Amino acid sequence: MALEPCKVCGTLNAEATEICLSCGYPTQGKKRPTVFRIVAIALVACFALPFLSGVINWIWLQLKPESPQPTQPQVSLIDLAKN
Repeated sequence: MALEPCKVCGTLNAEATEICLSCGYPTQGKKRPTVFRIVAIALVACFALPFLSGVINWIWLQLKPESPQPTQPQVSLIDLAKN
């Protein structure tokens, strides 16, 4: 007689047992509808996309060399008064 873990709670049960003695659910577990899986994947994507976007932006800024900023000549009020 072999022991198998319950797919709901993980408790070891006999191979022939249909209902888990610990949680009361079937040892093979209840299958969730596909909608729950799709929603779970969508939630993970929603939380992961901003993080991945930030990492990609940071890497992009590290690889891209800074372009030199054009310097403007400083003009003083004295120079403006002379003209």
